[in-house]
Amino acid sequence: MAIPDNIKTHKPDTDQYGATEIRCIKDHFYVYEISSKWDPQKNRPKKVTGKCIGKITEKDGFIPNANCLRMYETISPVVRTYGVFEMFDQLGEDISDKLKEVFPDIYREIRTVALLRLVYGCTPRLMKRCFEDSYLVDLYPDIGTCDKTVRRLVSMLGADHETEIEHFMKMFVSDQSTVLIDGTSIFTKNSDSFSRKGYNPRHIQDRQARLLYLFDSGSHAPVFYRMVPGNIADKAAMADTVIQSGVKNCTVIADKGFYSKKNVSFLMEKKLNYILPLQRNTKLIREEFERTPDEERWDGQFVFKGRVIWYHKEPCGDAGNYLYVFRDDAKKAKEDLKTAQRIEDAQGEKVEDMFADRRKGIFAFISNKDEDAKEIYLAYKERWDIEQCFDYLKNSVDIGPASQRSNESMLGWTFINHVSLLYFYSLVLAIRKGGLNNEWTPNEIIMMAKNIYKIYTSGVLNKDKFIISEVSQKDIELFHTLGVDLLRN
Repeated sequence: MAIPDNIKTHKPDTDQYGATEIRCIKDHFYVYEISSKWDPQKNRPKKVTGKCIGKITEKDGFIPNANCLRMYETISPVVRTYGVFEMFDQLGEDISDKLKEVFPDIYREIRTVALLRLVYGCTPRLMKRCFEDSYLVDLYPDIGTCDKTVRRLVSMLGADHETEIEHFMKMFVSDQSTVLIDGTSIFTKNSDSFSRKGYNPRHIQDRQARLLYLFDSGSHAPVFYRMVPGNIADKAAMADTVIQSGVKNCTVIADKGFYSKKNVSFLMEKKLNYILPLQRNTKLIREEFERTPDEERWDGQFVFKGRVIWYHKEPCGDAGNYLYVFRDDAKKAKEDLKTAQRIEDAQGEKVEDMFADRRKGIFAFISNKDEDAKEIYLAYKERWDIEQCFDYLKNSVDIGPASQRSNESMLGWTFINHVSLLYFYSLVLAIRKGGLNNEWTPNEIIMMAKNIYKIYTSGVLNKDKFIISEVSQKDIELFHTLGVDLLRN
């Protein structure tokens, strides 16, 4: 029998009594607790009915029974981690909306696991404990977060949702986006098909997978990734990754070990833009240029973070490439100081200069982009933000897939970590927008927000009886600058 609307209006509040459902038994309406449990046969959560906690009448509304009174009315005050989850809820609203659109049945689970990874860096084994200590349990009281449930969710993502994952990532990329591409190694000793011995900048010969990432050049936020086996060179996977993402305007910014004539020819063949740093001893810098006096060889100068940067641009070869040469006077001064210190420490013995005088403070790039030298310099400096992203992915979020035993787990955890990274970068962008770059780091703000709690003074499920732990006016103003109102609830 369908439940009448006048009975539904009296259904107990989820925040107060958790997830419940109304059942009609012999023309009377009873309220039962419900929860979820993973069904391995159907490969999805299934509903589990708990105790009856009362009944509903049209005249009196919800009438709790003894079970309800024992379970909910005598609970002592409970404290939940609140501020950090509310902060990401507000900053990452667009991310949550896109998750809901693409994964309507499991977006809550994905969001919950991703945020728990972001805030606590917890493994599946600790996920349930972290969940129950957080404000998320009040938002989604009916979802399962035990070890097996989380692992099955992640494996299901990697096995059955490849199309949805790609669609979700493409929602963050527009046809007009200019993106940067880079890769990082994930070291793993497991036997999944991604684990192979291959090249990496650290020259470590352990088995690895390669993770290629596209970053928006304006926000530096990660927008698209692709996992490839560790024995596949980045250059062989870059073009396919760009095509798969749908990006029309991409610039490859690599590390110093990437440049070679063969690699440049490959990038040109695939019609990819690139900015490639050269080794200090590169022969592409002409001796004639080095012998030219300073006042003649430089095209001009600009200031970057309080330092003077000299620049020179010239055509390189006949394939449309350009050589960009820069000198950082602050860097040159440091190298002069190191040389002087070595001479002093040698106490009169002959010391070979660590740096050739003609190359002190100098660094160069080759690129097929015909732009102002300053724009090339700034574009490469953006790579530092990419490195920070990879460092965060590996250290703060805890990469996770390296300890998994299947392709499905590897792919599923990579997506979960990607969602975590998107939420993290919503905070990075808020810090930049608020002009707080030089005052606060994202991790400092996360730590501060983690210490803001929601305290339920008459039981955890009574939404009308809670307080927010004390927040100073200075911190309130800081969060307002970020666009966050932690006291709105």
